[in-house]
Formats: sequence, C-alpha cells, structure tokens
Amino acid sequence: MIDKFELTDQEALLAEVFEKEHRHPEVNRGAIGGGISYTFYPNAIGTGVTVRCGICGKKENITDYNW
Repeated sequence: MIDKFELTDQEALLAEVFEKEHRHPEVNRGAIGGGISYTFYPNAIGTGVTVRCGICGKKENITDYNW
C-alpha cells in the first residue's frame, strides 16, 4: 500500500510551469490561495500524475514515465 505520493524532479518542474501559467490574478482564490489540484493514479508499474486548475478547468498530465 502506498502511504504517500511524491512528485519526481521532472514532475515538480512541470507542475511549477503549469502553476505559473494558471495564476489567474483577476480571481480571488480565498485565504489559502487554492485553485491547483493534483491527482495521483497508482498502477502496477508506477504512478500517473495530473495537475488541474480549479479556476479555468484545464488539466495536464505531468507524469514522469521513467519508471
């Protein structure tokens, strides 16, 4: 059983780029500044990662397939 999910260095870099592209300064995101969510998809050979912008709804697969 997986007890924690972590981004690889490449996934973290892609997530950072995605977050910068989806800052949406015109929208008030509340006290915690949310808006970006991560979904992890564990499978038999690795874990897929998708990042999603809660403001505009766009999502991107940032999975590092170097399993």
